[in-house]
Amino acid sequence: MSSERRHLLVVEGDGPGHGHLSKTVESLGHTVTVAQGGGQARNALRTRKVDVVLWHAELSDREGPEVLRALKGDGTIGDVAVIVVASVQSPERIGRWIESGADDYLTLPATPAALSARLRVWLENRSLRERALACAEEAKGAQRLADDLIRRILPIGVALSAEKDFDRLLERILKEAKSICDADGGTLYLREGKHLRFAIMLNDSLGIAIGGAGDARASSRVALYDERTGEGNTHNVASAAALLGRSINVPDIWNSAEFDFSGTKSFDEKNGYRSISSLTVPLTSYDNEVIGVLQLLNAQDPRNRSVIPFDAYMQQVVEALASQAAVVLNNRLLLERQKELVRYERELQIGREIQTSFLPSRLPELPGWEVEARFHPAREVAGDFYDVFPLEDSGRFGLVIADVTDKGVGAALFMALFRTLIRAFANSGGERRTVVRDTVARTNDYILENHVEANMFATLFYGVLEPRSGLLTYVNGGHNPPVIIGPTGVRRSLKPTGPAVGVFPRAKFEVDEVGVAPGDTLFAFTDGLTDARNLSGNLFGQRRLATTFEPPASSAAALLDQIEECVREHVGDARQFDDITMMALRRIPHEQST
Repeated sequence: MSSERRHLLVVEGDGPGHGHLSKTVESLGHTVTVAQGGGQARNALRTRKVDVVLWHAELSDREGPEVLRALKGDGTIGDVAVIVVASVQSPERIGRWIESGADDYLTLPATPAALSARLRVWLENRSLRERALACAEEAKGAQRLADDLIRRILPIGVALSAEKDFDRLLERILKEAKSICDADGGTLYLREGKHLRFAIMLNDSLGIAIGGAGDARASSRVALYDERTGEGNTHNVASAAALLGRSINVPDIWNSAEFDFSGTKSFDEKNGYRSISSLTVPLTSYDNEVIGVLQLLNAQDPRNRSVIPFDAYMQQVVEALASQAAVVLNNRLLLERQKELVRYERELQIGREIQTSFLPSRLPELPGWEVEARFHPAREVAGDFYDVFPLEDSGRFGLVIADVTDKGVGAALFMALFRTLIRAFANSGGERRTVVRDTVARTNDYILENHVEANMFATLFYGVLEPRSGLLTYVNGGHNPPVIIGPTGVRRSLKPTGPAVGVFPRAKFEVDEVGVAPGDTLFAFTDGLTDARNLSGNLFGQRRLATTFEPPASSAAALLDQIEECVREHVGDARQFDDITMMALRRIPHEQST
């Protein structure tokens, strides 16, 4: 951020926690005026020069959005940016503030780093606007240009800022640019990664209006780079302007050898038109990033409507407008991305709520056994789940651990579906081995028959345990092999007996059995455990996991505690990218059970 000291108005009320936001701003080196409510905010704006307003939605009065709307409406707030600070749990509240005129938002907790990053954008925009005004003052020698900057360009910038509909904003930018130099046609592109996406095209003579408000026909793109060589596409005038970051003025398209205008010429021949002069201007944000391209066609002499080249004056004025439009457009694109982020965060929350609601709140008690499970969710919702449940009228227990592919709400919903199907089919009755196999097979077939288009599947281990005998009958559908841990370490690995569930129609699943002796522990887990990475990118891995089994833990809970501690030491400060789920069932030795 610039080292220049700025003056910020912080509106935060007098509730619990007041003062924290203003102190955080002061710690960043800025001057702060604190207002408790909308009335004090109005007085401060009338008596002081303010660069940015930070409005704490959680601490201010309920009428805050209406006060802001009034301040915007009567001009008190002017062009000062308003950033509302609110909880990510309150997307509706954030929406009301945005509708009332807030330019941006910041979710709590407002850390110094997050606040600094957000302020940097708006203070840089403020600096850009101030520099534009300063340039206009310095240009008084060129009276015509200065007059247009003050009387036309800057008001256009204000008008563009007031336009809330994104498609209408694009249309307004193009129409204003055409009007400045009386151009017959124009096109606006927006940058999307390595392409320019066609957004809107207008041509007065032909009566053409494609894209913009109410028109979804615009879909073509211009590649910025050659897909084969990776070199910049400087043959197309729009992509060249974007890559070079400067305006390109072509007096006569049909006689230009520098650029490929074959598409324009084809358009002319198809529509009986004649494209002559062209002015292509990049839309550049405050950090010199090209976010779009404005292309004007056929400037006209206002006296006789004949087509003329775009002169230096026209180019200067259009470039000035492009600078204003770029600031507004960049802010709007940023706001759209932030709205998407709020929706994404809400989706994560919903997915996590779905996931946790289907995990057992309490594991059943198995006579002669210790049963423990741990679930460590990652920030992104995955599809891990585990379950232990009694089977009807049998004295046996079903146990399952699984990992559904993908992330988000979809994975959480399919996790719930898998769990429901396993529980339903597990109680269908019949010979033990047959029921275990059919439980997994019927789940597999149901997913493929009813949800194949979702392309969701799961690695899954399902077993039926007889607590008295210790006999475990199981199917491993492509899951990480659980292990039986004895007094001397791993006694047996329960490897896959079939494919992942939901991949192949009518897949064959084999059934296997293993005895869990007194003192043995059945340990199952998802791949989030072995795939846990440290800051160097090294996996926790199967070998490191095996070292945690020796010496044998004194209980199922102690085993999971031991593994968790080893994972924490390995991962350190690295971010967790996948859910980590573990389950341990220890058969209590006879000497402990008596």
